[in-house]
Amino acid sequence: MHPIPAPLRRPTIPGPRRFARVLPALLVLGFLHGCNILIPASYIVDGTGTVDAEHELDQVKTLVFVDDTTNILPRQVLKVRLAESVSSALVGYGLIPSFVKPGDAMAMVRSRDRSGDFMSMESIAREAGVTQLVFIEVDVFESSVRNAQLRPNAACSIRVMHFEKGGRVYPADLSNVGSQVGDRVVEVQLREVAPEKARSSSDRRRVEQELVVKLSTAIVKLFRDYERLELGENLGVR
Repeated sequence: MHPIPAPLRRPTIPGPRRFARVLPALLVLGFLHGCNILIPASYIVDGTGTVDAEHELDQVKTLVFVDDTTNILPRQVLKVRLAESVSSALVGYGLIPSFVKPGDAMAMVRSRDRSGDFMSMESIAREAGVTQLVFIEVDVFESSVRNAQLRPNAACSIRVMHFEKGGRVYPADLSNVGSQVGDRVVEVQLREVAPEKARSSSDRRRVEQELVVKLSTAIVKLFRDYERLELGENLGVR
């Protein structure tokens, strides 16, 4: 699956203007280097600024549903945790007024699936009593740590359905998408995790939870304005 390129990337500043902008930052970097502070190159070149939301959700009760039909997640409870994390954040940022409990909706769908009554997105929304559905399909969830070079990572495909507006409303652009036409792919990575720090069951579950939180944060950013880069984010080795 090929993700839709993230929009709103700042254009490259050509020639002398670019040098004039980067030079002061390089001087600052040189000063901070003596203080053992490392600043990401993207912060120096792009600087700060606000990134606009890719899609504005309607102010209606919403269901966030996570699907994992191929059992990619190591534990199915992580589906509910991811959906609950996204739902709570959407309400917390004022992006939606309320949400249906994801666990209840997933239990209903799981029961129907076992009986052979496979539910469509529209039927899931209808049974949950909502018109707006944030549908998340898990594509990758690699939480194991085999060596220090492999970072735990996750990816999912997202679409927003609004059944009073004809179905899919986000993404609006169907160009350059993968097999799941209309999906927006989100990918995240954790910082390096030393293998010896991820051997016990509790350590592995900690990594899983961190991946869920980071994936949730990235998903919610699609629907809200946010600062381009927070200084200090993703620095260092875990």
